Amino acid sequence: MQDYDLVSPELVAYVKTQIFPRYGSANGHGLDHIQNVIRRSLNFAKRINNGEILVTPQDFANLPSSLNDGKVKYDICFVSAAFHDLGREKNNKLHHLISAAWFLDDDFMDEFFTRDELRVVADAIMDHRASNELSPITIYGKIVSSADRDTDYRDILRRAYVYNRHKNPDYTEDQTRQNVYDIICVKFANEDAYGAKKMFFENPEFDAMIMKFREICKDRATFDAELNAALAEK
Repeated sequence: MQDYDLVSPELVAYVKTQIFPRYGSANGHGLDHIQNVIRRSLNFAKRINNGEILVTPQDFANLPSSLNDGKVKYDICFVSAAFHDLGREKNNKLHHLISAAWFLDDDFMDEFFTRDELRVVADAIMDHRASNELSPITIYGKIVSSADRDTDYRDILRRAYVYNRHKNPDYTEDQTRQNVYDIICVKFANEDAYGAKKMFFENPEFDAMIMKFREICKDRATFDAELNAALAEK
């Protein structure tokens, strides 16, 4: 059960009934993933507000003055995470842009948030994608982008496998596994791995996950053994 006590009940109720049902579970970016990203986003926000994660005034510099009080707003973190992958149902490569557009086109959100808040949420949704070359504009984008980085390497392996089977149903088993291996190595293990650069807060579990991928990507047989173990868990 998710703990959303820090979020406005009206917003939680709307997202649970109108947004969550739109996420499937077959492509590796389903509701389980969304709820995990929400949980991690709220945890980052809480730790920032409690002083457990050190931030500077510069982290809030690009926010509108109405939101630049040095505190992270839980409603913004919650809804940014809730919407961040919604556009995948239409187009994977452009999902971050589509998700932001759908958020801005949502009448409930238009009434619930101020104009400044709407802009900040849309920016955070667009900025979350790991392959984006530029860093997120605001601290909210950094939170959602960081929260989108799983720390359980076996869960990442499972999701990558499921997603590739869904995306390429005509692939042989070996083709699927090779594709997963190539993607994981490029994203997490290689020297210039883009996924390794999208954690914006201190996170030892994430660092350990990156080291694990660097280890198992050295050898395809080792990688396949870890993938087998990950798939056997579910």
